[in-house]
Amino acid sequence: MEEYPEELRTPPVALVSLVGCAEHHALISSYLNAERPPINTLALPDLSKIVLLLSKQIKSDPLSGDNGGILKKDWLLKHRTRVPAVAAAFFNSDHVSSDPAQWLQVCSDIENLKNVIRPKNIKLIVAVVQSSANDEISEDRMTLMRKRAEIDTKYLVVFNASDDLQLKQSLDRLGSTFAELANVYYKEEGLKVKTRVEKKSFNSHELNVRCCFKVRVFVFLGL
Repeated sequence: MEEYPEELRTPPVALVSLVGCAEHHALISSYLNAERPPINTLALPDLSKIVLLLSKQIKSDPLSGDNGGILKKDWLLKHRTRVPAVAAAFFNSDHVSSDPAQWLQVCSDIENLKNVIRPKNIKLIVAVVQSSANDEISEDRMTLMRKRAEIDTKYLVVFNASDDLQLKQSLDRLGSTFAELANVYYKEEGLKVKTRVEKKSFNSHELNVRCCFKVRVFVFLGL
């Protein structure tokens, strides 16, 4: 079995993306990878990288029959390393609560990220990073951020790594939020393929197997 790539030897793994505040990515990635089940991370230093990454991807019809074999060779790898179920945008608290220019940039970044992930059904978390427990964050601006991102209150989180207790609480909350939204994403993607399967008649066993395989992968990830 060792001659096969990891994605063929191990169970499917959820993928989430961390965008911005790169100094915290290694810590968050280690925490998520140690979860059971583990969560892979696609860590990107700034918004432009995820916009570029997702803009390059051309969504193909999962039911099309123009691919050789039962499954495209990189389909499992793509969902394991390049297509996140959830994107978390991290912003420093001083950018949220400081001068109007930085605040406008935060709003612009949220809008741009929302526009690029929404067509792909990728879920969104907005995280405000505090440098200390004493950082004051404007409640009005937090509310405006949530409305701009069009997310539920529980998906706007505060991340504080100023001490061990705050860090653990922040990681626990972030981990559970990632897991919840990833489950929603994969269930919806599985249902999407299943619904399209039910509306089409197949002219090959390979196409039938391909679609059923994709549904089962998404169902597994959405458990």
